[in-house]
Amino acid sequence: MTDENTGNGPRLRVGYVPGVQPDKWLARWRERNPRVPISARRAGDPRAELADSSGDDGFDVIFLREPEDAPRSAPAGLLRVPLYTETMAVLAEKDHELAAFDSLGIADLEGERWLEPVDPITASPEEVSAAVDLVAAGVGLLVLPAPYARALSRRDVVARPVDGVPATRMGIAWSPARETDELIDEFVGIVRGRRAGTSRGAAGEPPREKRTAKEKAAAKAKARAERAPKPVGRGQRRR
Repeated sequence: MTDENTGNGPRLRVGYVPGVQPDKWLARWRERNPRVPISARRAGDPRAELADSSGDDGFDVIFLREPEDAPRSAPAGLLRVPLYTETMAVLAEKDHELAAFDSLGIADLEGERWLEPVDPITASPEEVSAAVDLVAAGVGLLVLPAPYARALSRRDVVARPVDGVPATRMGIAWSPARETDELIDEFVGIVRGRRAGTSRGAAGEPPREKRTAKEKAAAKAKARAERAPKPVGRGQRRR
């Protein structure tokens, strides 16, 4: 996809890794924000093109892949919201017997020949594509996130869901310098399923301030105190 903005007004540019299909979110954005152009482009490592301000070249917000067990806190140099865990798939040449199954466990594949593992998080799209070429040639099996495998779909390779292997997780991230950017907040809300009427990025609605753990505890204690029965003093009777 190419950049749609030809003027100097606000716009949103989205970067995403292979296997992400952002079309539904782009369509929703265009419904809610028809005057703010949005564009999206796939990149092997969209973090390298992340913009620190809305006027810079690069991506305003990106989709990135990370290990499922990665810390919930954002990686250094990013603001990030974890999204969903990806199903994993095992790939084999088209005539392999695993094509007869709907899904498999890793124990079902004991004794099979495997390629050298390819990390879908750090490997370039070209490296992953080359590994799939080896799968098609019958050299060995390969595990990839199922969305990535679908993006590389070809007639000489079959892919089936597999359990028992380390999974990957998708996240959406942006630069810490853009923490208060309303356009990014609006797009993140769309991706997370926030409805238009409750969008924190809506015009005229200030962002909610996050309370600290100490403030939350104090509020709970105050609420409990207000609900507790008041003590009866001398000379008074309960009613």
